[in-house]
Amino acid sequence: MKIRILSVFFIFLWSMTVGLPAFAGDLVVTRYFSGLWDQTHHESQGIVLQIIDQEEDGNPKAVAYWFTYGDDLETAWYMAIGHVDGDQVLMELYSASGAGFMQADSDDINPVMAEGTLILTFKNCNKGTASYTMGDDGGEFDISRLASLYNSRCSGGISDNTPGDAKPLILDVELLPPGDGEIGKGKARFWQRSDRMDLHVSAEGIPDGVYDIEYCGEVHGPLTITEGEGATQFRSPEAESKILLTVDPRGCQFNIQQGVDPVTVFLTSGENVLSEKEKGPKDKGEMMKISLELENTGVLEGADGEVEYEVKMNETEFEVEIEGVPAGFYGFFVGGVQHGSIEVLIDGEKSKLKFSNPQKDDREPLTFVPWDQIIEVRDGDNNIILDVTFPSA
Repeated sequence: MKIRILSVFFIFLWSMTVGLPAFAGDLVVTRYFSGLWDQTHHESQGIVLQIIDQEEDGNPKAVAYWFTYGDDLETAWYMAIGHVDGDQVLMELYSASGAGFMQADSDDINPVMAEGTLILTFKNCNKGTASYTMGDDGGEFDISRLASLYNSRCSGGISDNTPGDAKPLILDVELLPPGDGEIGKGKARFWQRSDRMDLHVSAEGIPDGVYDIEYCGEVHGPLTITEGEGATQFRSPEAESKILLTVDPRGCQFNIQQGVDPVTVFLTSGENVLSEKEKGPKDKGEMMKISLELENTGVLEGADGEVEYEVKMNETEFEVEIEGVPAGFYGFFVGGVQHGSIEVLIDGEKSKLKFSNPQKDDREPLTFVPWDQIIEVRDGDNNIILDVTFPSA
């Protein structure tokens, strides 16, 4: 029985990766594309790809090793070095010869020679194509994932590259009409957590229709306005009813626009961009108010809510409000720790849980600090139905 060499070495890892999600549409090559890629239609040949901790023109660098065979039917390998560009990895291809088995290192030997190019283009996290040129020769072949990094979950979105110790972050920028006397307003809001990133773009007060969302010099998905308002949500990893987030919006201006040539801009952030905000006051005697909308996680359709944190002189208050949920009790969590329950008496009605420091008669004692914490509302089965990441102090 004929045995494929690569399958022998990596068959157990393959069993762990065949179930990875394959998303349609645009994607970006991230660190989780690192791994072993099999040449789907060729005998015991493949590519080891590594997205490395270096950058070229702001894009991650990549190194690949292509294991194949020569005209003498003996094993041969090539090395490729380049960088990520969207859903592609663009690399220069090199061969090596003139060095023996266990050859000692020597300045007199330089076995590496430039041969051509190798370009990897990915359809999703599990499939792609490789095209190569070597002199007057060239070709293309299909590749499929055979093994991935341990405990990795590839999505093809920018959250794949988020460090595991990244602090929660939330950024906002207002969208306003570009000219005086024009109507409408909107907002772009960006969340970052160690496990995901979200972008929410909303608008109201502009004519009904379909608009382009432009940021970082590119158009990203439609915004549909119905009865004077609408919103589009992006997420990495991708989620139901949300567009895969493949371009980091931080540091970019936003435009809500229509048309191509000419382009008509209805709302814009102008010179403002999504960027870090100044630290909020912590000392008593200062005044501050922060309101955040809770995001529906998709577990309970129609669920909605918000949180509000207010510092005024020597008092601090915190409120969480939910609506659009069945009657019952809902746990309120900060940083994974429960701090009370919200009782909903009538299906769909608004219900609140209030805290204060010093404690007031109609409020619970405020014993937690929300800065940098994930705020969650959970149902009776401990499913997270609403959440938001509170910004840094």
